[in-house]
Amino acid sequence: MRILGALVGLLGARIRWVLLIVFIVGGLTLLGLIGWAATIEDRAATALNPVQRAFRQAGEPISNLLSDLDDFGRLNSENRALHSRIEQLEADNARLREQQVQVTARQALLEVQAETDAITIAAYVTTRDLTGLRTIIGIDKGSVDGLRVDLPVLAAGGTLIGQIIEVRPNTAFVRLITDPDSAVRVLHQPSRSEVVASGDTLGNLEVRIPWTSEVELGHIFVTSGLDGVLPQGLPVGRVSAAEGTVQDAFRHVVLEPIAPLDQLEQVLVQLTIPPPDLSILSPEPANADGG
Repeated sequence: MRILGALVGLLGARIRWVLLIVFIVGGLTLLGLIGWAATIEDRAATALNPVQRAFRQAGEPISNLLSDLDDFGRLNSENRALHSRIEQLEADNARLREQQVQVTARQALLEVQAETDAITIAAYVTTRDLTGLRTIIGIDKGSVDGLRVDLPVLAAGGTLIGQIIEVRPNTAFVRLITDPDSAVRVLHQPSRSEVVASGDTLGNLEVRIPWTSEVELGHIFVTSGLDGVLPQGLPVGRVSAAEGTVQDAFRHVVLEPIAPLDQLEQVLVQLTIPPPDLSILSPEPANADGG
């Protein structure tokens, strides 16, 4: 009997829950039919709006922060890519400018080669003494290219810059005309006086010329070619200073190199030396009508 009573009680509880659910569903259905359900929903939504708005307002800073972080990461990535592109463009531009400089310099040497009957070879400067104690440069041509000691080395424009003093298979060293150990036989163009131009410690050349030779600023000295080593007529330097008085037998003259020796990048080595024209030292023939 107790078991039967418990079973009836259990079934009664379930029946009560079923009846309650049926009652609620039926009531909601009835309210929907008479139009009250929409009113209840509107009032519930109105009551919940402040809560929803509060949640939205509380979540906006976090949402904005996440959005800003995403934008920052994207902008940072774009900024790095832009900097990399700018760096690449600057490097390309620098390479193009350098190529243009090299082409212009080589074109100047080719013009010199075209104007001379001597055999020449172009070379790049590979080393330079920056101590100031010696003015010697290295070039990328050597004995395998036909180079030998004492050959003249020219700059763009055909001006003398020095002579080869040492040759190796693929390289050679050039003593510039301003080196203290350099000595070049030169002619003062206006007077035709032959003197020796020696390098000094200030990057210039010095000569001692007879006072009778009228030397003025800007006058040019060229190689005489009478040493049997250097060709004749190569421009060497221009007069930048002249000292002395009429009581002195010789005038001290300072020559400034015509070529910018501290900016050499490409040079021209003259492999063949034509014989000098000895008539340059001969007096001009007298005018037949004048005697």
